[in-house]
Amino acid sequence: MTNVAFAGLTAAGKTTHAQRLATDLGYDYVSATDILFEILRVPRDAHPWFNQAGAISTARQDGAVDAELESRLVDLARTRDRTVFDSWALAWICPVPVVRIWLESDLPSRTRKCLVSLGGEPRSLGECEAVLRSKDDYNRAMFLRRHGFDLFRDRERYKAVLCNSHLIPSATEQESKRGIEAFAPVVRDAALAVLKADPDGLAELHTRHPREVLGVRGCTPTPCDKPRGIHA
Repeated sequence: MTNVAFAGLTAAGKTTHAQRLATDLGYDYVSATDILFEILRVPRDAHPWFNQAGAISTARQDGAVDAELESRLVDLARTRDRTVFDSWALAWICPVPVVRIWLESDLPSRTRKCLVSLGGEPRSLGECEAVLRSKDDYNRAMFLRRHGFDLFRDRERYKAVLCNSHLIPSATEQESKRGIEAFAPVVRDAALAVLKADPDGLAELHTRHPREVLGVRGCTPTPCDKPRGIHA
């Protein structure tokens, strides 16, 4: 077995599905965000990107925090097995074999998921969208600067690109739970197919779930080489 690295834009559902997959497979789970807050030595509240965004961005300006975060993630990937990582960068910087899965979710869907995640906190869809746009722009610029890949467009490293944009049509807890339950088996089956080096299984999954499985690549996990962008 090997490790799994999830990535996706904020509120795409990567944390939910990374944790769910880890539970389903009996794997450990590692959150890059948890490590980030440990490095920053600040308490993490329930909604840090609303309540602590300015302080986080300021602390990361010189790149030292992200260098430390990436170093810790790479060390964990080298020394751990049977672990699901929730991290944007690991799919691009990992020097050892890892199964890379990207969760695609459009901005309206992510905005709805963001609002639901806030529970009863009095926020609007407009506020959620503004936070997501700001965070998207920050992360896109940072990873282009640090590693030369475009978080919005480059998907060549990922063994599977899975989409849940259509599965949460309204910002309600009921729809969110329904969407999670519909998507989780697809995520699990895609991860298992890659872990088992089963290209036929991935192809069949793509046929059965064409809206959820946007793309699949060869099934043998390979180490990262130098990142290169797709600018189609």
